[in-house]
Amino acid sequence: MSTPQAIQQPWGPRVAALLFLAAGVVVLGWAFAIPERATDQDVGPRAFPLLVGMGLCVSATFSTVQAFRGADREQTEQAREEARLTDWGPVAALLGLLVGYLFALTPCGYWQSTAVLFTLVARVLGSRKPLRDAAVGLVLALAVYILFDRLLGIHLPPGIIRLAF
Repeated sequence: MSTPQAIQQPWGPRVAALLFLAAGVVVLGWAFAIPERATDQDVGPRAFPLLVGMGLCVSATFSTVQAFRGADREQTEQAREEARLTDWGPVAALLGLLVGYLFALTPCGYWQSTAVLFTLVARVLGSRKPLRDAAVGLVLALAVYILFDRLLGIHLPPGIIRLAF
């Protein structure tokens, strides 16, 4: 007795697709919870979160349909082989860094946390030049901070060391 291909397919892609779809719905829910202020601007504070949530929902819907429809055996075997060969250490380290960044952002400040994150991410990804990485991270973090906070008026957490300008 043979089993249909849809039953033989692993549940991993299906679960991942459904989780991404759920994440898109959550992002849309949060976006609609952002209050629209009466301003003279055409684009309000919910525009970007709505765009991200809709994009996530659309792409996750296509992924969900494809995951439940079934994949060909050759692709499934290739994915299993790639998963077996994947070094999950750097992935876990990057995830840990992002969680740490999330908690450090407000108390330490945007540009300080981002400069440190950039340096550590470069190290995890194989860079062996920490001084260069720290300098590049600091320049990029300060540039983004100045662009958003000072020029665009979108205030980012100033943190421990406040800029004089």
